[in-house]
Amino acid sequence: MKDRPTALVTGATSGIGLSVARGLLDSGYTVFMTGRNSEALAREEERARNGPGQALSLACDLSRQEEVERLIATAVTSLDGRVDILVNNAGIATFGMIEESSPEEFDHIVSVNLRAPYLLSRALLPLMKRRGQGLIVNISSVAGVEAWAGSSLYSITKFGLRGLTGSLLSEGAPHGVKAVALCPGYVATPLVAGAPVPPGEMIQPEDLLRTIFYLRDLSPSAVTGDIVLKRLGGL
Repeated sequence: MKDRPTALVTGATSGIGLSVARGLLDSGYTVFMTGRNSEALAREEERARNGPGQALSLACDLSRQEEVERLIATAVTSLDGRVDILVNNAGIATFGMIEESSPEEFDHIVSVNLRAPYLLSRALLPLMKRRGQGLIVNISSVAGVEAWAGSSLYSITKFGLRGLTGSLLSEGAPHGVKAVALCPGYVATPLVAGAPVPPGEMIQPEDLLRTIFYLRDLSPSAVTGDIVLKRLGGL
């Protein structure tokens, strides 16, 4: 593992996170994967067993702070204190008019979509700074760039994630650490099941993987702002 680059990917059992984790594994990374489905994580470890990368995993409910802290401790130990890429991908969506929402729904979506990335970034940014390199990718959304009726809770977290990203970049840049928020429209994942767009006309999870590789391969002195990925002909 010492010769392999490393990554930590949340929400790695389906959709964007699974595509990113598999792409990194197939490129020779040691990837620490987390999600709530322990059986799916075990299958991914087995899939990677004969490949160029190494999969490590821990099932985790990111809405629970104590589980996030356990994840951080386990991942840092398993990766020998080195994380080259952190992908804060895990997220949930709640839609509806604001008067129909509840404080409990607010607390839950904030805990997963915003508090967990904050806790992970808070723990891993210092490790990256000490090594003089690293990339933090936060999966935001077009709903973090523009808000609509019925998206208040989701947009709160995705706008907040972009704010977190900007601060991470400012704090990390003097030490060679980059942070970027990816803001896609409809991506063909279970999260948007039932959307009024055929999956074949949506952004594909692999498009996010390719974007992360693009960010990784920029020269040390180059970084982008937030990247908005829109579906051809719409959101």
